[in-house]
Amino acid sequence: MHAQIKPSPHRSIGWSHDGVLPPNGCAYLSWKFNMAPLEVIGSGWSRTGTAAMREALIDLGYDVHHMIVIMTDPTNDAALFERAYDGEDVDWDVAYKNFNAAVDYPTCGFYKELMQKYPNAKVLHTTRDPEQWYESAKKTIYTFEQEKPPAEAPEHVKVAAKMISKNVWYGDFQGNFEDKEATIKLFKEHDEEVKRTVPADRLLVFETGVDGWEKLCTFLGKDIPNKPWPHINTTKEFLVAKEKITSGKTPPNQFTIQHTT
Repeated sequence: MHAQIKPSPHRSIGWSHDGVLPPNGCAYLSWKFNMAPLEVIGSGWSRTGTAAMREALIDLGYDVHHMIVIMTDPTNDAALFERAYDGEDVDWDVAYKNFNAAVDYPTCGFYKELMQKYPNAKVLHTTRDPEQWYESAKKTIYTFEQEKPPAEAPEHVKVAAKMISKNVWYGDFQGNFEDKEATIKLFKEHDEEVKRTVPADRLLVFETGVDGWEKLCTFLGKDIPNKPWPHINTTKEFLVAKEKITSGKTPPNQFTIQHTT
């Protein structure tokens, strides 16, 4: 029986349209309480709709870990996930302090370990058309590997980029991402592995662009919000956010930032 999910003790606010935080905000994500254990584990790779899913989960009352957290919060330890990839026994409660849900990288690379650590958590697998996913990933997240953060980038962004290079580009994609056929094969194999690995009563396969609030809320036992499904982090928006993040500036307003009350 899945543990009852409690409403988030936080309020969520967005960046203003000019990219400036509200006066009661702060420069980075911050929280008052430690919130692990995780209740929702995302197993879908980046560019499968994970940013929109994060927004949806926030709307449902969760505090959600995502790569945007690592890239905008210098206190979030990206190196911990690199150590975990190397086989070190890490403290997952420390990795996910302040959160009760997690999607996107680096979480999706550790969904098996996290399922064991948090046996009451449900697994949320975002996916999409493989061809469309590859083209989107090549134009967005892969540019981090191609270009690397500039010398003036914040130190935590450089640490995160190093972790992503090891865990993702030379991990999941075996240093061969530019081989489209091979990479799409890996994408499909990951989808099938998740379906084989996660018990049916713990798993929701969510197809971005097809599924929406009803499917997600039924799975999580939540009321359906009276609002459209989030649509954010397009290729254009991603590249704007990347430029700001790597230069240490406030990311644009498509991302919700969570603060304590």
